[in-house]
Amino acid sequence: MDKHTPVERKLKSDIIRKNLLRKSLQKKLFSVRRWSQLLLKSPKNQQKKRYQESIDRYKSQIDLLKKELLKKNEQLEKRILEEMKYSEEEVKAFQDELKKEVKALDKIQKELDVTSEKEKGAKDKLEIQQKKRRLEKMLADESKKIQESEEELVSEKRDEALFTLELKRIALEKELYRP
Repeated sequence: MDKHTPVERKLKSDIIRKNLLRKSLQKKLFSVRRWSQLLLKSPKNQQKKRYQESIDRYKSQIDLLKKELLKKNEQLEKRILEEMKYSEEEVKAFQDELKKEVKALDKIQKELDVTSEKEKGAKDKLEIQQKKRRLEKMLADESKKIQESEEELVSEKRDEALFTLELKRIALEKELYRP
């Protein structure tokens, strides 16, 4: 029951695209390394020439991919930091809301207990039963709100962990692929 904002969804899809770009870069780097090894082992000049042309072509593609990856990393890093800051504020707001709802729940429970005590000595039991049903409904509604808030807190913590991991990956990629 994750309720993510459009900004969070866009950020996550951009992270996925960036990681696909990184995987493509890694595949090209692996191919260049493999062709370099074949170039050294190849006895024929025609094969060496073919390998060298492929290596040169892929190296130019790799340079473009590195530049694009570094650019995306910088953009994502800013957006993730901004979102994490917002997420921290959002989590605090949810915690405050949760505390308020728990207090309201306690108040309703006390009213329900008072109603039960009054029911013993009251003449008009129908009115008290209606009030009791209303209070029980309010109690159920508050319980549902608390559960939703707790689920949102779990979701926010999971997002924060994901974003923290992505920030670490971005830092590593900056070091690996810087020009």
